[in-house]
Amino acid sequence: MRIPVVALILWLTSAAALAVEPFLAPAVPVGSVEVRLHPTEGIVPGTQVLVTFGLPLPRGSLSAAQLSTVRVLRNGAELPAYVAQLTPWRHRSNAALDGASVRVARIQIVHPVGVAFPNSEAITVAWGGAPRTLNVPALVDPRTDWHLVTSGTFVAADNVFEPEVYAVLPADWLVRGALKSSRSMAFEGDNPESRDNPAAVDAISSWPAYQEAEHALKNNFYSVINRDDPAVTAGNQCPYKTDREPWLYDRAATMFVLYFRSGYFTALREAVRAAQFYAGRLDAAGSFALAPGDTKYSYNESLAYTYWTVGDDAVLPRIGAVITAQNGFSHSWTAQRGFWTERHAAYKLLANVVAWEVLGGTTRRDAVNQILADFRAHQDGAGGVIPGNRIDGGLYHFGSQHDGDWVAGSYGASSWMTVLLADAVVRAYATGEDLATANFMRRLGNFLRATIVTTTDNGYDTGRALALPRYAMLLDGSDGQRNAADVEHALEVAAQLAWADYFARIAGQPDASLAAAIQSLYLTYDVGVNFWIRPTGPASGLPAYRVSPWRKWGWEHRTSDGIGFALRVGDSGGAVPLFVDSFE
Repeated sequence: MRIPVVALILWLTSAAALAVEPFLAPAVPVGSVEVRLHPTEGIVPGTQVLVTFGLPLPRGSLSAAQLSTVRVLRNGAELPAYVAQLTPWRHRSNAALDGASVRVARIQIVHPVGVAFPNSEAITVAWGGAPRTLNVPALVDPRTDWHLVTSGTFVAADNVFEPEVYAVLPADWLVRGALKSSRSMAFEGDNPESRDNPAAVDAISSWPAYQEAEHALKNNFYSVINRDDPAVTAGNQCPYKTDREPWLYDRAATMFVLYFRSGYFTALREAVRAAQFYAGRLDAAGSFALAPGDTKYSYNESLAYTYWTVGDDAVLPRIGAVITAQNGFSHSWTAQRGFWTERHAAYKLLANVVAWEVLGGTTRRDAVNQILADFRAHQDGAGGVIPGNRIDGGLYHFGSQHDGDWVAGSYGASSWMTVLLADAVVRAYATGEDLATANFMRRLGNFLRATIVTTTDNGYDTGRALALPRYAMLLDGSDGQRNAADVEHALEVAAQLAWADYFARIAGQPDASLAAAIQSLYLTYDVGVNFWIRPTGPASGLPAYRVSPWRKWGWEHRTSDGIGFALRVGDSGGAVPLFVDSFE
């Protein structure tokens, strides 16, 4: 179906004025979910295996006391289970909500494995009804039934461990946001777990709705774990064990994002493995061994997801250590700072938010509040230091403070680095739900929209003019730094513009102009996906699904999972359709 561009923009504009979906998913005080148990290779059917996993719950679903109603069932019969709160829902300002309900419950059972890899079997977790009758009172160390990984993405020398059996939850439950903190949309049902045939995908110029990004997230995942095609030679594979570059933008957390949206066993397994590899190479000060002292490689998001999905306590010390690393950066901008970027500020906020979500504590809570307040002061002009004749919304700073990426004495800001900061702010909103943060995000949208230019100098070979977000824009709207390669940031900028649109509606100030900006960038991304598919590449030892540089998979997809939800309208519960290419 082809939709005229003008009509589509009018659709988006009218949708933007409709009621906004609640940021947090509604509580589910009575419910059930099917969990698939996937044994790993070598686990013989009939073996008794300790299985530990997290059950994420929307806020307000169950109190800690009500976990007594959580039951694990197989074929309708209750199984003995240990159930306890792993993490509560925390709130930075509302004492009535802070700690009142369970965010993640840890469940542990002893499971007689009934199938062999790669098959799985189902159990059901139900809650809110009759109390559990077969209660196991004490937790056993979940790693009792973990094993050293000796094949696939890691070998014994990598010292990576994983569960004997993984518990996989369905995507339509995971996208409710209890783990990611913000909601997203599950993959379309016809997107298989396996890698798509690159020739077939390359022949499709545009997918309906959000499916272009969904398939790319999955297909490029197989490239970054070196399972694109057996013919790809070693020199063209991702060097994630020896090179820091593939870990930038949190490789493991991006794998978890794939799992949350798809419910794929392979995605969960590789996310846990990658997070174990990463955690094993973080020192006590939160520094990553492949990038010692470089805090833009220090993350705790994937560690929290590991804790919540497989119940592994071993990552907890590293979650706090990452704060230590990030707190060495002065996030509060002044004209006298020698170095300041949105990326470093983003990862400091993200580390503090995640650590507070998991570990709690007033010091961590107050740190999150202070960082957000400092960001707002910066956006407001830093007490009059930043000139007032500026495009609103950006966190402007000198080119000399940003590694000289624009003229040293000029005020500018980066589009794609602002995306990283916006992602951290959206996560922080879940623990505060405050109008000040909503308005901060709304105003970031003003800046991000202004960074977009349309040009044929976009790095693709189509000859058509496409929208791209400039690497850096000066405060008056002129170029700070502009490259054809900026086109590769179209998806994540579009996604954060979608959140800006969402928060503009939350703040009661809907901005219809954001719709066209989101449309233009997603179209660019749509075109770009096909540009990077090379079906004949494996015949020459090259990946069919190209990811270049390797870190691009993380920068595109870790922060982009919410685009569908952010554009959803509360009146119908449906999504604003993205985006049919009608320019051909």
